[in-house]
Amino acid sequence: MKPPQLVKDSWLGRNMKGDPILWFVSFLLLMTSMIVVYSASVKDAYSLMQGNTDYFLFKHSLMCIGGFGAMLAVHRIPYYKFAKVSRIAVWFCIVLLLFTMFNGKSVNDASRWLEIPIINQRFQPSEIAKIALITHLSLILARHIKSDWKDKKMLTEPMILVGIVCALISDNNISTCLLLGTVCMLLMFVGKVPIKYLFVAGCASVLVLFILIQFKGSGRSGTAVSRISTYFDKDTVDYQSMQSYMAMARGGLTGVGTSKSVHRRFLPEPQKDFIYAVLVEEYGTFAGLGLLILYMVILVRGLQAIDKTKRPFGGLLSAGLTFSIVLQALSAMAVTVGLFPVTGQTLPFFSQGGTSIILTGIALGMIISVSRGDLEEKNI
Repeated sequence: MKPPQLVKDSWLGRNMKGDPILWFVSFLLLMTSMIVVYSASVKDAYSLMQGNTDYFLFKHSLMCIGGFGAMLAVHRIPYYKFAKVSRIAVWFCIVLLLFTMFNGKSVNDASRWLEIPIINQRFQPSEIAKIALITHLSLILARHIKSDWKDKKMLTEPMILVGIVCALISDNNISTCLLLGTVCMLLMFVGKVPIKYLFVAGCASVLVLFILIQFKGSGRSGTAVSRISTYFDKDTVDYQSMQSYMAMARGGLTGVGTSKSVHRRFLPEPQKDFIYAVLVEEYGTFAGLGLLILYMVILVRGLQAIDKTKRPFGGLLSAGLTFSIVLQALSAMAVTVGLFPVTGQTLPFFSQGGTSIILTGIALGMIISVSRGDLEEKNI
C-alpha cells in the first residue's frame, strides 16, 4: 500500500526519507528511554546534584534530541560520500586512540575518554573508531568482493587496520574490542572472505588477547580476569549481577509499575549498564521482550537495506553498522540476564549516555541513507 499523498507531501515525508520502520523504531527507543532513564537515575541525581532529581533526565533528553538530529542530518547525505573520507577517518581515530592511551580521562579506573574543551563534554574515541573502521572496511571489501579473494595480499590492509584499532581499544575496553572484532569478522564473512582465512585470523586474535590479559598487557586485564573468573565460579555471583537478577525476578511478567523500582537504589549506575534490569522490574518481562524485538527489527531492516543498493559498498556498510548496534544491545541484555560476564556495555539509543547517543544516531542515519534506495554509488 502506497502512503497517502498528504503524508508524502508533509514535513515528515519531505525530511525523513528512507525506511519508515527504522525511523519509527529509533523514535520509540528514544522516547521510551527518557521514561526509564528518569526512573533509574533518580538515586544518583539526588545524591550527586544536591536533590535535583531531574538533572539526568534533562541531560539525557538533550542527547536524545541530538541523536535524532544527527539521524536527520546524516541520512540526507548520499551514502557513497562516506567512502571518500573513510580512510582519513580511520587513521584520525587511530591517532585519537593513541592519545587516549596516554592522556585519556579516567573514569572507574578506565582511561577511555577524551574531554572536549570549553563545553567539558567527554566522549569515547572508540565509539567514533567503530563507525570509521566499519565504513572503511566496507569500502575495501566492496572493491574486492568479485575477486573471490584469490590473492591473499588483498587481505593485508583490512587485517592490519582491524588489528591496530582493536588492539588500541583493548587497552582499556576489552569488551568493545571483542564486539568490534566480531562485527568485523561478520562483515568480512558477508564480504565473501574465505572462511579459512577468517578462522585463522579469529584464532590469532583470541590468542593475542589471551596473552595480553594473562600478562597484564591491557590496562583493564585485571578487571577482565576477575569478571570472567567470577562468571565461571558456580559458587559466586558478583554484586551487580545479583541485584540485576533480583530486580528482574521482582518485576515478573508485568512489572511493579513506573518509578517503583527498588533495586535501582543498589545497582551501580542503573541508568547505564543495567537499565534493562530496571525496565524489566518496572514494566515486566513482556516489556523486556518488546525491547528485544525492537532491536531485532533494526537487525532485519538494516540487513534488508542491502537489497536497496546497486553496488556492494552500501549493502556492506548497512550490514556492518547494523551488526554493531544490535550486537552491543544483545551483549548488554545478555549481561543483565547472566548469559555473559559483566562487560559495561550499554543499550544503544536507550541507556543514559552522552556523545554515544549522537554517534549511534550517526550510524543509524548512515543505515537509513543506504535504505533510501534512490542513490547510486559512483566510482569510488
